[in-house]
Amino acid sequence: MNPRSHVVAVLLALLLPELALAQVFVVPRRAGKTPVNSYEFEWRHIDILVGPGATGVAKPDEHTPHDQPPGTQGGALPNAPATSPQTGSTQSPPGGPEVTPSGQVTPPSQGMGSSAVPGGVALDMGRSDGGSGPPSVPGLPDGGIPPPGVVALADGGLAGDAGALTGATVTTADGGTGGYAGAPLLLGDADGGFNYTYAKDLGTKTGGVRFYFYERERQVAERAAPIIEEAYRYLVDQFKYVPTETFPYILYSSYAEFLQTNVFAVSEGTLGVTSTEDLKLSLPYLGDHHLFEEISSHEMAHQFTIQKVRTVAEQAKVFGDPLGGYPLWFIEGLAEFYAKRGLDPEAEMMVRDLLVNPDLMKGYAFLDFFSPGPYGYLWIYKVGQARVAFLEEEYGAGITQRLLEEAPRLVGGSRDAPSLKFEELLERLTGDDPKRISARFENWLKRRAFKTYLDSAQTAPALDSLAETPGIVTAMASGPDGNVLALRTIVPETGESRLYLMDPRNPEKNVKVAGDGVPGVESLHPVSGRNFALTKDKLAFVAERTGRDVLYVQDYVHLQEKKATDVLVRRSAIRTGVGREVGLSVKLELGDRREYRVDRQGVLAIYSPAFSPDGRYLAFIGINDSGLRDVYVMDLSQGTDAKPRQLTNDVFAERQLTWGPSGIIYTSDATSHRKYNLFRVKADAPAGQAERLTSEERDESDPLALPDGRVFFVAYNQSSSDLHERLADGRIVRRTDLTTGVFEPGPGPDGGLWMLFHMSGERKPSLLRPPRMLSLEDPKEPQADPPAPMALRPLTEALKYRPFTRENIELGPIFGFAGAGGGGFVGQVFASASDRLRDHQLVLTLAVYGSFELTDGLLLYINDEKRSTWGGGLFQSLRFRIDKTFDNLPADQRPFFISSERYFGALGSLRYPLSTFFYVQGDLSVGGTKYFLDDFSEFYLAFPERNEANAELLSAWRAQNQHIRFQTELSGRIGYDSIKYHYATGPLSGSSVLLEATAGVQPFDSQAYGNLRLDAERYFPIYGRTNFFARVGAGTTVGGRYARSYYLSSFDTLRGVNFGDERWLLGQHFVYSTLEAQLPLNDIIRVAFLSDLEAIAAVDMGGVGDGARDLWDHRVLNAVVGFNLSLGPLLLRLHFAKPFDINAAFGKPDEGWVTNFSLGVAGLNGFFDQKDTGKKAVATPQGMALMPSLGGGYTTPLVH
Repeated sequence: MNPRSHVVAVLLALLLPELALAQVFVVPRRAGKTPVNSYEFEWRHIDILVGPGATGVAKPDEHTPHDQPPGTQGGALPNAPATSPQTGSTQSPPGGPEVTPSGQVTPPSQGMGSSAVPGGVALDMGRSDGGSGPPSVPGLPDGGIPPPGVVALADGGLAGDAGALTGATVTTADGGTGGYAGAPLLLGDADGGFNYTYAKDLGTKTGGVRFYFYERERQVAERAAPIIEEAYRYLVDQFKYVPTETFPYILYSSYAEFLQTNVFAVSEGTLGVTSTEDLKLSLPYLGDHHLFEEISSHEMAHQFTIQKVRTVAEQAKVFGDPLGGYPLWFIEGLAEFYAKRGLDPEAEMMVRDLLVNPDLMKGYAFLDFFSPGPYGYLWIYKVGQARVAFLEEEYGAGITQRLLEEAPRLVGGSRDAPSLKFEELLERLTGDDPKRISARFENWLKRRAFKTYLDSAQTAPALDSLAETPGIVTAMASGPDGNVLALRTIVPETGESRLYLMDPRNPEKNVKVAGDGVPGVESLHPVSGRNFALTKDKLAFVAERTGRDVLYVQDYVHLQEKKATDVLVRRSAIRTGVGREVGLSVKLELGDRREYRVDRQGVLAIYSPAFSPDGRYLAFIGINDSGLRDVYVMDLSQGTDAKPRQLTNDVFAERQLTWGPSGIIYTSDATSHRKYNLFRVKADAPAGQAERLTSEERDESDPLALPDGRVFFVAYNQSSSDLHERLADGRIVRRTDLTTGVFEPGPGPDGGLWMLFHMSGERKPSLLRPPRMLSLEDPKEPQADPPAPMALRPLTEALKYRPFTRENIELGPIFGFAGAGGGGFVGQVFASASDRLRDHQLVLTLAVYGSFELTDGLLLYINDEKRSTWGGGLFQSLRFRIDKTFDNLPADQRPFFISSERYFGALGSLRYPLSTFFYVQGDLSVGGTKYFLDDFSEFYLAFPERNEANAELLSAWRAQNQHIRFQTELSGRIGYDSIKYHYATGPLSGSSVLLEATAGVQPFDSQAYGNLRLDAERYFPIYGRTNFFARVGAGTTVGGRYARSYYLSSFDTLRGVNFGDERWLLGQHFVYSTLEAQLPLNDIIRVAFLSDLEAIAAVDMGGVGDGARDLWDHRVLNAVVGFNLSLGPLLLRLHFAKPFDINAAFGKPDEGWVTNFSLGVAGLNGFFDQKDTGKKAVATPQGMALMPSLGGGYTTPLVH
């Protein structure tokens, strides 16, 4: 065929397939998951101002850094000084526990001395696990800590003048020498040589946030406001900077509500988000005051970092954004450092484990100081936090702020003063070259880690760890006799969580109870710690269902039988005999499962369930619709409609519980020091009648009450998480003394205890037997004082959020390109706007392929406030078809040509998600349609010698087709999608099915038509990222000569056909199928600039035609080999297809190999703070909340 005018669209599709193909060509589609907005938000906002211009600000409680017990999230450095909101001075609060990324709380060290740096973060200089503080300078105030801009030398001298150290060699504290080779140690004044004019304190400048909350969460919002204000003051003091912009601070009450936010695309594992573009900050309160304080400080530290770096760049008048010059570990490590007030016990433990328990086979090993390392929580967050702590301790307090103040040197360089890399900037400020900095960091860590390692009374052999588990374990529970374990595991490639039952004596005998990412079990909450419990025949577990938690109770049968078998044994060198060997036969089978819809009883999130000793009742910690945590109990014998009864009723936070013969024992911060201690409540007690059991000034977590009345819990001893027992007389005895830590203890056989042992970066199920339990008595507990009231700020002056006011309208990104030539104007543009909370969106997408007639566009308003998403707007849709105007001619005189249709008008669309995976959608469009020909087709019809009819046909075609016709179309769509994605290579497992039907009518021209289309695919994981998928697509049209035609994109469907070949790709009916295997090559081939390299081998089969016979005559079978390459944000596919001769009437579409090349673009995110779920951030392709289908749907293409 000769080229046509619409081939411009083909060329555009080759360059930008994901933007253009969906509008012109048939490409494989996925249904896509649909966020379910099961909550309604009545948004309010108020400005929380801090500084001389602030009015009506409530005085918060004195800030106390908190730790988190192992098993929860968050955490702060115990005994680190807090900053007074009034004076900025530091006071040393009592030590407390920490929040770990996996949702665990780590208790603090006891008796650790710490010294505070004025105006800086306190570093633990005298802790028992080593670590040296910055060199002191005799005669200086504040304990001899040098001020910013001055570095203490080993001989007691000072270096504050840049010229004083030029070319000098200095002996450092660790006994080495530092050669400066002409580089000054610290340049210029405190502004790094730049004349900064930003405010450095709140003496004259007022800062603050615009605080967004919804009416239902007012009670927790009024408690969050003082915490936000205090954190703002603290960070101003640390950064010596008042942000120039008031930023939006968007609060959600619960984690489930946060995951449904429209402001950001977040997935489970993200605890808070800060945008580098529009400075929005969003996070949940979680019903946990301490954890909220941690996350809030972390995200606000991002805000201060972003604004300070951009402020100094602006005032230094440099071009570019220096923020990109800082490594991610520095950005996240800095935020962790300030949020935790230094290096917290959890970080200390995790980094120590990296040093003393490396596992080279899985890449778990200590790397260079400057190494970006494997992207993940440990290396980016915790080792990043340790690196920042090292810089502050070894090179003087304030060094990290100097790195931010020198940000202009990272960009805008010139020939005389080139821009610096981060390593070069750090060398400029410290005087140590990168190799020396790395050596000092390693030495600093080893001094701290090995001292604790050597001082520990127990090592890994003290516990018997399971060698085999059905995956990477994230939580564990054990049955009453210790012979059945429930394990929650995670698949790192996809982030899927699974729940297993197993007998530890026969580990290969396990049974899968549930896997998330499917209807009814949308999530097993890998970030929530242990959220399941066992009896001898029942398993209770928590799962998310449409945005709220439900309880499932699963029956199971566990049978064990000892069997003796005869075996051949050697008696001597020349004699053999028969002996008896006793083995264990295990049977594990699942029974019935019951669903308890506590979500319908006002409880939206559930944590830490526990059975009563007789198995009749189930206790748990729940978050109600107001966002507050309390203890609940439910009688399971009342059936699945049983209502939970509330046992506590206060504003304090409960975290974990257990149920023993003396009652329900739980952890709560209803204490004077705000640490989590043990409390007890009777199941039949009136609400609010609880007894306090402990009063330690540290967090206690993971309580365990055994049937014999013994009570265990976990708490940090220094920076190791150890098992403790509360004796009957109230004394506390430490039962372990480990290098790292243990978590989530449970009953074990023969008086032992099962627990998760942190070893080589994993939590391994391990058994601690009674003979190996220590008896190290803890210091006597202090007197228990009543809890102090929590700070509260009334928000009565908050204003109703009005999305359509000018101040709340935000323009989104605008993407476009354009060009012109002999073929006309060609271009594409995408633009969007939304309100600040993104409940309302306006989207414009426009593609021009040479003229107005060859234009495809959509201007759409989308309302995403509630569960049902609806929208409406204007459109123009471009379509192609094999023209049927002259089908009345004899077959040998019938011309073959393509006509085009321009359908334009108004449309409306409505989508309702039945769940995250399943939705229904309807679209209605009304307007006009106009048919037209390109220049080649007009020439073909106009000259008799050019067409098969040997007649002038153009006039007849125009008479029948050229007038504008009224047309309306109604489409319905049903979609299901459970596909799970790998963050780099795309889909790995799951299914997608999309069925769409369209009916169209031209009532004034007596024409009607319809389309039916199916897209389905299934992915099968093989090993790691290796997978195999099967895909099927089919479509058919019915009606008169205006029935739609399908134009297939060959490099997505039948790769053995050349792209744009109308004879093989355009018709009223199509069917195709693909079988493809994908094999990652990263472990075999390493190319520096490629993020990912994947080999593929596939078979395509199918055809396109205007009838069943025509489709059969154009059938295609081809083999495909090729590569998928990731280059940063770009995904390139280079595939080579070879069509086979299968005796089709029209032969083969090509005699040789067909080359297919396509290019995709992946999005880049801001700071997404990920909890330690054992997985990397999984990038699930996100589309708009609503995309209407126009006449058979050339929308929503899949992303490979």
